[in-house]
Amino acid sequence: MSSLAQLLKNLGSDPQLAESYQRDPEGTMKTAGLNDEEIQAMLNKDLEKLKELSGLDNLKSNGVIEWHE
Repeated sequence: MSSLAQLLKNLGSDPQLAESYQRDPEGTMKTAGLNDEEIQAMLNKDLEKLKELSGLDNLKSNGVIEWHE
């Protein structure tokens, strides 16, 4: 599983990670191992690009990107 996919999944289930992401999104993404393209897609909330980069087809957005099983 890619670092991006893992981060997206963990953001929904790990309150400490979600809090860290809220405080410092870019730092949290770098710590998670995301590359510049993935970070930019997250910052832009580019749902289609995030689906492409993560391989997760179940991404949804209402202003916040979320992964749904």
